[in-house]
Amino acid sequence: MSYKESLPGVEPNLYALSYAVRQVLELAWNSETAYQGIELQPNDAPSRGQCGVSSVFLSRVLSSHGFNAYFTEGIIGLDNLDEEHVWVEVQDARQDGKPLVVDITSDQYQSTNGALVDIGVYGEGIGTIGSYSPLERFSPTDIPRKKLMARYALLERNVDRIPFYKKRKQRKLIKAFTGD
Repeated sequence: MSYKESLPGVEPNLYALSYAVRQVLELAWNSETAYQGIELQPNDAPSRGQCGVSSVFLSRVLSSHGFNAYFTEGIIGLDNLDEEHVWVEVQDARQDGKPLVVDITSDQYQSTNGALVDIGVYGEGIGTIGSYSPLERFSPTDIPRKKLMARYALLERNVDRIPFYKKRKQRKLIKAFTGD
């Protein structure tokens, strides 16, 4: 699998749905959707600079599937590197009640800890992605970042142009990955 195996007590559809979203977004990402000021290089991971728009998209998809998802801004610490980053926090997806970090762009840092889809708990050790420090959380439909939302509109346009992602076919794609 290209995403981490499920942690004990975690809703398994969370992994499959997040991975399906990542695959779709890889076809929609470009320099227009990347964080402003990032110069994309040929050797960059496809997700470089895409954490904001991708986390908006994923948080909205997860919310539409019944997950209590939040767009979360903060600091990621990987391999002695602390960077501003954005991910999705999911509440109530574990039996123990701890929130989950869902990161579909951690591979942009080209760390040995990064993955296409990384799901874990806050903290360090087994079952964690790295060091995630949340600073602000927003509802998926109430994100007060104008430049980000302008780039998100471009991402949505790009996604809508992917032939297999048209509205009536979207359900089939999600069903293929989640079994819903």
